[in-house]
Formats: sequence, structure tokens, C-alpha cells
Amino acid sequence: MKVLIVYVSAVSGHRQAARAIKQAFEEKYPWVNIREENLFRHGNPFVTCSLDSLYYTLIKITPWFWNVIWDSREVYILTYLLRNILYRMNYHRFYREVIKPFGPDVVICTHSLSCAICSVIKHDKKMDFLLVAVPTDFHLNPYWFYENVDLYFLPQSESKLQCLKRGIPSHKLWVTGIPISPQFSEEKNKNYLRKKWRVDDGLFTVLVMGGGQGLGAIEEVVSVLSNSQLPLQIMVVTGTNKKLKKNLKRLSSKLNFPFRVYGYVREIDELMEISDLLITKPGGLTTAEALSKALPMIVVDSIAGQERKNKEFLLKRGLAFELNDSENLISLVKNFIENGFNKTLWEEKTKQVAKVNSSREIVTKLVEVMRGRGEK
Repeated sequence: MKVLIVYVSAVSGHRQAARAIKQAFEEKYPWVNIREENLFRHGNPFVTCSLDSLYYTLIKITPWFWNVIWDSREVYILTYLLRNILYRMNYHRFYREVIKPFGPDVVICTHSLSCAICSVIKHDKKMDFLLVAVPTDFHLNPYWFYENVDLYFLPQSESKLQCLKRGIPSHKLWVTGIPISPQFSEEKNKNYLRKKWRVDDGLFTVLVMGGGQGLGAIEEVVSVLSNSQLPLQIMVVTGTNKKLKKNLKRLSSKLNFPFRVYGYVREIDELMEISDLLITKPGGLTTAEALSKALPMIVVDSIAGQERKNKEFLLKRGLAFELNDSENLISLVKNFIENGFNKTLWEEKTKQVAKVNSSREIVTKLVEVMRGRGEK
């Protein structure tokens, strides 16, 4: 059985989800032939660069506009013909370099754009691979829905209702959660991890993240907490943001608490295991990982579109705290430190949404379906 996992952008939650599914396959079904591919590596360089630049320009300069086009059914309908023309203009290289030579039995897409492209390829080339959509945010925008998709592995129960309203048959829908690495389900020795990451066992530990690219007001968060005089220690993950890492290293000598700065870290499960609080932008993967560890979250700097919807989902269910200003941050953290926070209640609430074995459930179902189709 050949499985192709298609994501978009090398440093993203979509890539992390693809990697998690691959890990689950390698763990449970090592005989499966798996290939991961970044769609943008096989597209028109001009179009790829333009799309990437346009996205970051919109979320930074006109986030209100991105909110409109990202989740608007009207925009989706109005741009339908244009999008299909663009898809057909840009899928040939991906088909020629990846799909045709590899000949996958299953194609898994962790981004709506890769899902759209693979749907068009399946239709135009009359291919019979199983097309699987795996959204990595808690809300589905209109660009996930295509007739050629055979299975949806959904982040939460409301997503299933969304799909049913779109006319997607229930037999195609499975609520498995956002796929996170199988490492998050493994028991860890906290004493060993504290020594490994040089964390003081007696201090309240705050983990600050901004996704794989280290986005958001991370420096401001650290500066505010440094002036709070609270008994804590902070770990910051800057991802691929080298400038941020350099600035924080420079700032560390002025801080009055233990402070660790890390760049791109694969062992996020270990850092979450030894943390008491996470301050992060509400990316789908990061928040799903935190929920699996029942780690309390303060969400900041939500990107327009998908992260705004993620924040709404988490706040509505009482699974995160929203940061409004610097005074609010200090009072929230102080409340955590002084045991004004009911950890038992929090753990009970996270159990309703957290899907620790999400990636394993996805691969198990896929192998079951493919065996039903006669694949080995």
C-alpha cells in the first residue's frame, strides 16, 4: 500500500500533522510505503511565491479582509471558476513529478489547497486513489469541500455537523481530532525531563510559543512578566525566527527569573510535559497538543481567519484564557501561581475535546478501508 501525504509550507502545523500521521503509520504499519510532499515544491514558482506573499500581507496589513474571504461562502462561490482554472494551470508539475511516478493508493491532504489540487487531479486524470482530507484547525472553511474527497478525518464533533449541512454523506466522516504526534500519548519521566531541559522543579514554569515561525508578541510577553516580580521561570520556543531568538538572548541578562530560549524544537511534548502554563497564538496543532497534555493556555495574537476561529472555539468551551492587556496577563499568571486555578476541572474539560491518539486512529481506519477495497 502506497500512501502520499501532501502538506503546504515547510514550517507549519500542516507539516506537523503530516509528520504525525507518518509516524503513526511507521509505528503501527511499517510495511506501508509512505511519502511526504510539500505541494509548493512542485508548483509554479511565481504562483507559489505570490500566494505565500499575499497570505502574509493580508494577515498583517488587512486581517479584516482575510477574515472575510477565508470563511465566506459568497466569496467561495464567486471565485469558483477562477480557482478551478488556477488549479488546472498549476497541478501538472505535481502530477508529473509526484503522483504519476509514485502511484499512490491513498492521498492524504492536511491543507485545503493540497486537497483542491489533488481533487482536480483525481477527476481530470481519472485516478482511483482514496482522497483523504485532514483539516488541522477546529473550524472548516468552504475550501475543504470537494466531491472527490472519499474520507474526512475531522477535528471535533461540530465539524461533522458542518459537513453534513454541506451534503457530505455521514459514512465519509470520522471525528478523530487534529493529528498530533504519537509521542504526546507516551508517559514521561518529569524529573528526567526537568534535568534535561535545565528547569527548576520548585518554580512555576511558563512555556511561550508562537508557532513554527515564532510569530506574535513574544518579546512583549516576556518583558511584561519580567516586571511582574512573580516567582516563575520561562521557556520560549522561537521556531525558525532567528531574529527573535537573538533578541531574547540579548534580553536574558536583564531578566530577574530563570529564562531559557530555544529555536526550532521537535520535542514539544517534553516541554509541555514540564510546563504549568502555555502562552501561545491559537494554532490548531499547538492547541491540540496542549489539550492532549491538559496544559492550561492563554491565547494571544490570533492570526485572522483560522486562528480567530480556533480562539472562538477554545474560549466558548472554557479551554483557554484570552489575553487583553499586560495587566490582564500578570493577574492571570498570578492566579495560576497562587492556586486560584482548578486543575482537576480543567482536566475534565480537556478530556471532552482532546484526542491523544488521533494520528493512530486515522491510520487504523485508513488501513481498514483499504483492506476492504482489496489493497494489501
